[in-house]
Order: sequence, then C-alpha cells, then structure tokens
Amino acid sequence: MTCEILWRWLPASEPIAVWLEALALIAIFFLDWKERKENRKERQEQHEENAAQLQVAQIQAEATKKSADAATEAALAAKKSAEIAAALHRPFVGLSRVYLKSGWGTRLWDVAFDLKNYGTLPALNVGASIEFFTDNAPRGKLQEPMSFQIFPSAEPMLIFRFDMGDPDRTTVHNETKKLRISVLIPYQAEDGRHFEYTADVSYTQGRFAVDKSETH
Repeated sequence: MTCEILWRWLPASEPIAVWLEALALIAIFFLDWKERKENRKERQEQHEENAAQLQVAQIQAEATKKSADAATEAALAAKKSAEIAAALHRPFVGLSRVYLKSGWGTRLWDVAFDLKNYGTLPALNVGASIEFFTDNAPRGKLQEPMSFQIFPSAEPMLIFRFDMGDPDRTTVHNETKKLRISVLIPYQAEDGRHFEYTADVSYTQGRFAVDKSETH
C-alpha cells in the first residue's frame, strides 16, 4: 500500500522538484552575484586605499626632496660665503672710480683714479703703473714706486695729468680717437704674498669705464 502511494506521489511531485531546483539555482546565482559584488567593493576599497597610500608616499617623497634640495642650497651658499670671506681676508686692492677731475675742453686732463682696499687686511708696498693710449699708440705713463700702504676700506686717490697735445685735443674730445688706459697696481700682504691688480679703462660717451679687471 505504501509503495503504491509513493509511486503515485512521485509523478505528481515532479513539478515541485523542478521549481525547487529552479529556486536553488536562483539562490546560487544570487549568492554568487552577491559574493562578486562584495569582492568588487572590497577590491575598489583596496584600490582606493592603495591610491591614497601612494599619494601620501609621493607627497612625502616630494617633501623629502625639497628638504634635501634646500639643505644642499644652504650648504652651497654657506660654502660660497665662506670662500668669499676667506678670499677677502687679505688685502684686495682695486679701482673704485676713474673720472676727469679737471681740464675739460683743454689739452691737459687731470684724470683721478680712486683706489680702494676691499679686503680685511692692509695692503703694503702699493705701487702704480698707469699708461695712456690713443688708438693703441702710447701717449703717457705714470709710474708710482711701491712705497705706500692702503688700510681696509681706505680710498686713496692718484691723479695723472694727461697731455694729449694739440693734434689729439679735438679727436679725443669728440671720441673720433679711442682713449684707453692700462692700470697696474702691485701690492703685498703682511705675510709677504705679492698681488697684482690690472684693469683696462676706456673713455666713451664722456666718461671713463672699467672694461676689465682682475687680480693675480
């Protein structure tokens, strides 16, 4: 009796089994979709976290580089300052100004040369050799023996009377002839070191200008 009822029930239950199988597949699909969604969300959050960490690391790296660059620049500036201070811790003679003191319009010019000791120690046994040229032809020379000294920040003046002569009076004034001056200033330091300052001076547009200078 029981078996007969079972055989009668089985065919009748096939639609239910199909529905149960369909529901099971839907449940499996839903669970799989939910798991995939959660995994995507987790991966997205992980990606965003990694991107944030990378941005923080990049900012820290840039800050470290800027700090290192600033430290390098500060070190270079300190080194340069120390080199300048060391270079100036000695006598350092040069021309501070060259100008016409008197004689404009005449054949006799009194040209003033202002020297200055830019260093921190006295310049001893200072001399001077100043030579004038017109169109590279020698026209006059002032020779001062190495006999005076210049203390730091002192500015002694040397005056040279240049006689250009009547032939060059007009050409020098209107600058159709080039007037050039060669300056040589030898001097010594207290420790016996010898130095020479040289400069090329030109007269253009009604004034004197130092075109080139150096110290050996």
